[in-house]
Amino acid sequence: MDVKVVTKSEIIKYVAIILAFVLLITTVVFGVKNNKANEENEQLSSQLAENESILEEKLSENKALEEERNNLDELYKSSIELNDTHESIVDDLNKQLEELNKQLSAKKNKGEESTTKKKENEAVLPEPIPAKGKTVYLTFDDGPSIYTDEVLDILDKYGVKATFFVVNGKNNHIMKEIVDRGHTIGLHCYRHVYSEIYASDEAYFEDLQKIHDVVKKETGVDADIIRFPGGGSNTISKKYSKGIMTRLTASVVEKGYTYFDWNCYNGDADGANTVEKQLNNIAQFPRGAKNIVVLMHDNKEATIKSLPKIIEYFQSCEMTFGVLTKDTEYTNHPVYN
Repeated sequence: MDVKVVTKSEIIKYVAIILAFVLLITTVVFGVKNNKANEENEQLSSQLAENESILEEKLSENKALEEERNNLDELYKSSIELNDTHESIVDDLNKQLEELNKQLSAKKNKGEESTTKKKENEAVLPEPIPAKGKTVYLTFDDGPSIYTDEVLDILDKYGVKATFFVVNGKNNHIMKEIVDRGHTIGLHCYRHVYSEIYASDEAYFEDLQKIHDVVKKETGVDADIIRFPGGGSNTISKKYSKGIMTRLTASVVEKGYTYFDWNCYNGDADGANTVEKQLNNIAQFPRGAKNIVVLMHDNKEATIKSLPKIIEYFQSCEMTFGVLTKDTEYTNHPVYN
């Protein structure tokens, strides 16, 4: 078998052909890839351009929204400022209205007070009953109170003396003022509680001794006139001790006391809260009695208002004013227990 010898030139030729073929294939492949890359680049460029357009549109929208938000912020701030201004105005108006209401109320109260005082001052005295030669004894129970000083001033103004049947309380210091101004002080009770006072004879005298000691301490007076809580004719005592008033009315005399009830009453503890009502009650004094003992209470504001007219009424009847003493002639109530 003959072996064909390949020459150098042929080898070079074959190599050249192979290289040319490889180059051709490489060129074709590169061209294809390049074309594909160009297409992809074009697509990316187109997409990028589209995205940029969308981005610009979004940025434009965001800018518009930002401007709108800024406008809203400004509007909100303006609204807040306007609201604050309105609230301030409303507060000022409310304050002015409140002040006007106070002034109006004060004027109204002043007018009502003035009208009330005018009515009190203009209260018509009942028709005077000729009672020359009779003595009227103004007596006050349940004090001293916050009104007692006013009572004393009124009595001083008219030059009248009175009798005070006192109880223990926050104003015990006024007891001395009562005595110092020339009035008579008597004993009412230490604690104005019927269930305690009339529980027994011993309970009553224990209470009486306590108020006696208070008066002695405050005034130095050894008081010997008394007024039973509810009066000697009271029947409430029957709930706590049957027959106690029969026993006590006798016992107090045996112990050196004189007790006084009343035959004239202004009604201040029973709803008579006007000058007219109290004057009408006072005018019912017993015509046949030689001495008129008037029951009032110096812890009732209504009595402070009516007291001047009460004094003027008895003056118009030509009565003489006096103070109760142990020897004052007087007939007490009937005893019902």
